[in-house]
Amino acid sequence: MKILFIGGDKRMSYAADTLSAMHDVQRLGLGDYPLPEGKFGAVVLPLPLNKEPIDFNAITRYADNHTVVLAGGENSALTDICARNGFPLVNYFADETLTLKNAALTAEAACTLLAQSTEGALLGSKTLITGYGRIARLLAYRLAANGSVVTIAARRAEQRTAAVLDGFSSIPTEEIADALTDVDFIANTVPFALFTENALAKAKSGAVFIELATLPDQPSKPLAESRGINYIYAPGLPGKHSPKAAGEAIAETIQEIISRI
Repeated sequence: MKILFIGGDKRMSYAADTLSAMHDVQRLGLGDYPLPEGKFGAVVLPLPLNKEPIDFNAITRYADNHTVVLAGGENSALTDICARNGFPLVNYFADETLTLKNAALTAEAACTLLAQSTEGALLGSKTLITGYGRIARLLAYRLAANGSVVTIAARRAEQRTAAVLDGFSSIPTEEIADALTDVDFIANTVPFALFTENALAKAKSGAVFIELATLPDQPSKPLAESRGINYIYAPGLPGKHSPKAAGEAIAETIQEIISRI
């Protein structure tokens, strides 16, 4: 199959490299390559889709009546273009296998960043993680394996129960302030501003706060830094810290999707 990659970061370049062993792969806006030629059976757009501006109209120049568009997220303008032209549109980031792999790479990189952020160590430390989704759970396992005592702060009772059954301590989010008094590492994985000024006022100076959630701003940054907390803003870790593995995971998912077409 002829596959066209449009835009993206280093992980998309690795994804294109991986698929080029099986398909005729060309690229547009992804490195210094010749302009694509001909029509393509599949057009692949980046993960995350909305990180950088993409000319979705370019799809129509390279697509025919049988082209499938694969995107790493959702976008209303892209949905409209595909609907008007009859292009099947697939959000490949909705694939649970890829989501889990991406979460694992995020947790691995976050664990490394935390270990490198202090002159202390993960061994013997205490960590508070907010939420208990895929990333939080995988991060908790990795931190615990390195000797950190992990507490999960979650709003939903079923998440707290799951954390306890997995061997971690668990508290409601309303108790975050009291839990911060002796915590060395704080990892936020939920897209909510849970850390109030009163809560962070109880945190230890020199603690490390890593922001893993996708937020429109960084509400905890000024509050954390005013308390002497080392704040790390860490979105999109797989693309920055493990682009080859992230790209190969994307390629495997795309190959699985197109094999069903």
